[in-house]
Amino acid sequence: MQVERGARQRAWNTTSRWPSERAKQSALLAEITRHGAANAVRDAGSLVVGDERASADERIAVYARMYRARLAEALASQFPRLAKEVGTDDFAALSAAYAAEHPSVHPSLRFLGERFTAWLEQDDPTLAGLAKLEWARTDVFDQRDQPLLSLDDLRSWPAQRFAELPLELVTAHRLLQVPRGTDWLWDSIGSEQPLSEPAQHSAEPHESLLVWREGIAVFHRVVDDSEAVALAKVARGAPFGVVCESLLGKLSEEAAVAQAFSWLSTWIVDQLIVAVEPPA
Repeated sequence: MQVERGARQRAWNTTSRWPSERAKQSALLAEITRHGAANAVRDAGSLVVGDERASADERIAVYARMYRARLAEALASQFPRLAKEVGTDDFAALSAAYAAEHPSVHPSLRFLGERFTAWLEQDDPTLAGLAKLEWARTDVFDQRDQPLLSLDDLRSWPAQRFAELPLELVTAHRLLQVPRGTDWLWDSIGSEQPLSEPAQHSAEPHESLLVWREGIAVFHRVVDDSEAVALAKVARGAPFGVVCESLLGKLSEEAAVAQAFSWLSTWIVDQLIVAVEPPA
């Protein structure tokens, strides 16, 4: 009986220590992630042992710097051209400010930048547009593969029923509205030579960008207003006939059908359309 009571007591002592250890670990994490914040309430000595080489607070500061550096590194991998545009030091400061308001809550840093675009829009719409494009490119890369409609599939569809052809965009695409010049900014940051300013063909403050993945390669391009409207309809499940109808206000019926076929051929070649079963 004495042996059994001793075993139970040791088990109890071991178990009772865990909440305290977990509490310390949580407190240490909180100190590392908010170190230097004005509202930080620290008791470093109860969490970390200091010595003559470094105090407890200095040791926490080391971990805090490493934490901020890792976040900046993760964000820079998701927004490489934005990081290049603003510079290493400014991007690190930007990352720290963002993480302070939107700390990582997911086990994977893959999702760290999920709210970065919306956060940037508060102060700099131009940088937010670039971030929106970069996040979309990152996002489509991770999307699942799907069976694709081919040109041969298109040729085998009964001509008299072409208006019924169901169109579905692959999951690995994004249709964005961003500040005009975002595409030029992307190209200029990635170019080794300075690029001339783009000609302003429209007074509209925004442009539409289509982002998609082919295999393991990600692409994007500017789409005009008519194609953007057509793509938005296809994204909502519109068949081919509706795409044709969307052009009738601007083009003759023959020209509208020709333009819709041209778009459809391009979308198929770009691997944007999901495969469908031919009608019985």
